[in-house]
Amino acid sequence: MLNLGFFEFPLENFPRFFLQEGYGMIDYVLIFLGPGTVLFFTFYLLWAGRRKNRKIMRLSREALLEVFTNEFDDLVMDEMSSNGGLLLPKYKRSHDIPFQDFRVVFALEERHLMLSVIISWFAGVNDYIALEANSKKGEIRSQIPTKIQIIPKHEEGQIKKHQDFLFTLEDIELGVKRFDDFFLVKATTQRTGTYFLGDKNLLKLIHNVRKVVVRISVNSADDPSIRIYARINKDLNLERLHALFLALCDRINEVSEKVVMKKKR
Repeated sequence: MLNLGFFEFPLENFPRFFLQEGYGMIDYVLIFLGPGTVLFFTFYLLWAGRRKNRKIMRLSREALLEVFTNEFDDLVMDEMSSNGGLLLPKYKRSHDIPFQDFRVVFALEERHLMLSVIISWFAGVNDYIALEANSKKGEIRSQIPTKIQIIPKHEEGQIKKHQDFLFTLEDIELGVKRFDDFFLVKATTQRTGTYFLGDKNLLKLIHNVRKVVVRISVNSADDPSIRIYARINKDLNLERLHALFLALCDRINEVSEKVVMKKKR
């Protein structure tokens, strides 16, 4: 027969625990207040955190449609998760677009997790948006092994994360003090980097987004090969980001055409 001795003490004393003298309603409220509060905030964050992230993506999509009005008829949300998502475009046929395979990638704080929220109180909120695409002429892109990385020097996390790749590239000094002091610039060769970034307007546009940009990557080995990563915060100006993205794509197409022409000769 099953021995119930193991259960005798807690079963016998369970009612007695609630009937002990000195325990009142306030005591019981205090006993359950801690666990109850944790449970409340856990379920609240599951709802509010996801809702906040979806709102960020929705508002960003609407703002992007305004600045990409000449390029896209629509941006369709795809692969949405609790802390990220993907936007894919419906291109306008009547406009000459200097890129292809465009997409917008969101990487947001995990606001539905209590630990992530607590960490963000001390480390700050880190929400990111990335504009990615390939150059207009894919066959040209594949012929030119170009690698250029531009990272603000204060983005130590990004530099450390990509240090192995950055180690294979050469340091680039452009001779523009305010640019060289702020950005770490690396390229396949010194000649490649200085020639590609020899456009004053492009440098100005990069410098204009210095407060939000995290990394600018041009890597013919990647797909997409053009990527601009930025923080989503009060300093984010999508019009400036749009202008930089177009200028970067135009410059890649321009340089690619010149290199191909030289090869044919």
